[in-house]
Amino acid sequence: MRQEREHGLMQAVEEPDIERDDLYLLLDSAALPALQIIYQHDDEPHLELLYRGTRHESMLECSPVLYSLAGQHLMWQNRERWQAAGLLLESAASIDDLASHLRSLLSVRLPSGELAFCRFYDPALSERFFDSLTQEELSAWLGPVSGILLTTEQSEWRGFTTNQISPGRTADDEGWFSIHPEHLVHWQQQERQRFIQRLINHFSADDFHEKSAPDLEAVVKQRVHEAEAFGIEAEQHLFAYVELALQFPDAIDSPEVRTGLTNKEEPAEHRLARIEACLLGLHG
Repeated sequence: MRQEREHGLMQAVEEPDIERDDLYLLLDSAALPALQIIYQHDDEPHLELLYRGTRHESMLECSPVLYSLAGQHLMWQNRERWQAAGLLLESAASIDDLASHLRSLLSVRLPSGELAFCRFYDPALSERFFDSLTQEELSAWLGPVSGILLTTEQSEWRGFTTNQISPGRTADDEGWFSIHPEHLVHWQQQERQRFIQRLINHFSADDFHEKSAPDLEAVVKQRVHEAEAFGIEAEQHLFAYVELALQFPDAIDSPEVRTGLTNKEEPAEHRLARIEACLLGLHG
C-alpha cells in the first residue's frame, strides 16, 4: 500500500541567507543563458554542468548548471535575471557529490520501462512534482539535499526543508527513480484543475454570461464534466464547448443539440463546428 503524497509540501518561506555555505543554485539553461549570466556576475564561479560526463553530453550547451551561490552578492542582487528558471538547493554535500546525485535524476523510468527526461529543475514544474511524491520517495529523491526554495510568478519565496538526509546516488545510477501510474494520474488531475482555473479566469473577464464568480465556477466545472462525457477531451475543444454553453445555455441543452454531441463516431471538432453553426443560425 502506497504512502500518502506530500500534498502542500512547499510553504511560504523567508528570503534565504546567501552567506550560508550550503546554498546552491540550479539553473535551467534551456530557459536562459545560465553560464553567461553566472560569468557576468562571478569571475571564478564554482559550478558543474550536469550533462557533463553523462549520456546527454552532446547537449552540453543546454545543460542544467549547478552553481555555488554562497556569498555571491552580485549574483544575488541581480536575481530577477535568473530566479524564474532556477531552484535554490540547501545541502551539506560538496558540489561534486551533489552534482553526481542530481545527474542520477536527469532521467526517470516510466511505467513502460523507458527512460524520459525529468525537468525537476524547472520551477514551473518543481512544486507539483515534489507534491506528487510519497514521503519515502521524496527522501530517496532528495538524497543529500536538505531544502529546496523557488520563487513564484509573484516573486514570493516558497520552499521546504527536511532532516531526512540519505546517501546520494552517482551519475551511473541515472534512471533509478521510477514513475508509477499513480504519479501520472496525479499529474493529469493537476493539469485538469489548472485548465479549469484558466477557463474560469478567462470567462470571468467577459460580461456576456452575467454570472457571479461562484456561479461561473460551478457552470464551468459542470460543462467541462459533461463535455468529457461526450468524448470532447482536447483543451481547445473543451474551451469551445464551454464558450458555447455560456452563450447559449438553454439551446445547448436541447434534445437536438444533445443528440449531435453524443455521436462519438464523429470527430469532436466536427460536432462542435456543426453545433456552433446551428446555434449561431449559420446553416441552411
